[in-house]
Amino acid sequence: MKKLHKKILVMTMAVGLTACADLDLNPLSEGSSENWYHDATEIEMALNDLWRPDFFPIDGIDWDDDVLNRGASNEITIGTVTSQWKTSVSRWNVLYKAIARANKIVNALDKGSASGLREAKVNQYKGEAYFMLGFAYGELTAYYGDCILNNNMSLNEAYHAARSPKEKVLEYAYECFDKAIEYLPATITGQLRPTKGAALGFKARFALFHQDWQTAADAAKQCMDLNVYELHDNYLNLFKADKSKELMFYFKGNLALKKGFGLFTDIRNTIIRKVSGTAGKSPSLELLCAYTCIDGLPIDESPLYNPKDPFANRDPRLAMTIQPYKTKYSEDYAEYEASKKDGTFPEKYPDYVMLGYEYNPSPYANKVYEVATGKMVLSNSKASNQHAAYNGLVIRKFVKEEWKDYNKYGGVSDNCHPYLRYAEVLMTYLEAKNEMGTCTQEDLDKTINLIRERAYRNTGIDYPRVKVASQAALRRIIRMDRRAEFTFESVRYRDLLRWRVAEKSHNKSMYYLDRAWSGSTNWNGLTGSESNTQLSDEFMKLLKNWDEGNYPIGGIPDIDEDGLPDLSPMEEAGYIVTFYKMSFDPKKNYLWPIPADDLLVNDQLEQNPGY
Repeated sequence: MKKLHKKILVMTMAVGLTACADLDLNPLSEGSSENWYHDATEIEMALNDLWRPDFFPIDGIDWDDDVLNRGASNEITIGTVTSQWKTSVSRWNVLYKAIARANKIVNALDKGSASGLREAKVNQYKGEAYFMLGFAYGELTAYYGDCILNNNMSLNEAYHAARSPKEKVLEYAYECFDKAIEYLPATITGQLRPTKGAALGFKARFALFHQDWQTAADAAKQCMDLNVYELHDNYLNLFKADKSKELMFYFKGNLALKKGFGLFTDIRNTIIRKVSGTAGKSPSLELLCAYTCIDGLPIDESPLYNPKDPFANRDPRLAMTIQPYKTKYSEDYAEYEASKKDGTFPEKYPDYVMLGYEYNPSPYANKVYEVATGKMVLSNSKASNQHAAYNGLVIRKFVKEEWKDYNKYGGVSDNCHPYLRYAEVLMTYLEAKNEMGTCTQEDLDKTINLIRERAYRNTGIDYPRVKVASQAALRRIIRMDRRAEFTFESVRYRDLLRWRVAEKSHNKSMYYLDRAWSGSTNWNGLTGSESNTQLSDEFMKLLKNWDEGNYPIGGIPDIDEDGLPDLSPMEEAGYIVTFYKMSFDPKKNYLWPIPADDLLVNDQLEQNPGY
């Protein structure tokens, strides 16, 4: 039976491959047939097509512990990935498609097929093709481990190819990146294309993933020494900018084409209900607890942390990432409330406005301030809406005023998805140096301290300068700062895998608040005999938690050596409840499975353990 399945699948693939070749004969934007790549125009068309985001997979922001997706868990978070999981199949296929195309471009250029091209242009195109080869093989080794090295295989050879050790594949990826670094220009104008710095940055990323510390440090340092990139001057504004010297490789959405990338393909699911959003993907309570205080210490060590006012005295990136709000324990709470009555709220408290409305998750807040009218209008907290943000938190990072018009553009936004930015290169260099035991104060000052200074700039608060400490102490700082710096950028899941801590981060509950609400959109915000509606015991408990400063979390969780908060005592205390339990099997889930169909057509392929 297996032989029959294999024969049918081979025949189907052969037909599919023939059809694809036929279809690729005369495209305007791409080319991959044997009759292509004869001149500069054809090669440039093929290369242009390689820079589509389709060839650069983006991890889901709800694959890690930074996001609560109330719509559904997923195969990653609940550990149900199989060899037929469409994301794994798609990624494997698209990366090998990119490899096949890049190989053909290199071959055509080596054979002199591209008539009329100047040597500088030939070198640039070779560099771009080698860049894609290095990137694709780097991705494959990160997610699948051992994989097939396709050095211009025939179709028949591909059916019988075995997986090469990831060390050999990674070595080849480095070679490709080195050729790209040699050939590519340091800067380029016009269409987004790979540069010398991008090649160095991705080489450093994949070396870091595989704990090749020296290679990672060397590549990152070379990139830094180019003096081409710099940190954007404002952390919050970076993620709304159309371009920046910090963005080394990125994909920008297009509203006219109704096209967004990554997080920006479905912004309705992240924004407040006041503008017809759902807040379905919200920052996790664990993330809220992961940011340090302004003294640089975790919340379970800092004397500055007030669990009754969780945004006070915290790393400024917290309030630039998660929409902040006031509690009745905030020092200026009386002034805050008064500003909504005298009309000064928008100018005094602009950071507490989200898309034209005050953000206030208080279960008492049946009204919120509307900036356009200066009036208090119906809120979307639990005081008046049963579908309010399930844990009281919403995303602020990336949000632009234009997001409230998302319906005009098919639910997408045109933000730049930061696929690789300079801050990552700096943090890569620092982590590699620390893991080698060679980190100096100079290293800290030109990496993490630059990043922290940017975060605290114009806040009136001195940033907590990181000083030389033990390797373990710096490792914890680095891991916590990476989480704070790169939230919602599809970096976290990859970090958890390479640190080998996903078995901790993904074997626990994801929490939210009790689903109770007032039960009426017309509740007057009062309790007891003064209430105009009967309030449930569950909702009264939420009101009590707010009154006592235990909303949404309550208390101070322990933060472990990897920067992971433990919120289970807060559930035991009745402040939060389990939404779903994550599951991660360390014996298999650190790698993805080889697609089942490939195993059927190639009996030399072996599956990853556990699948």
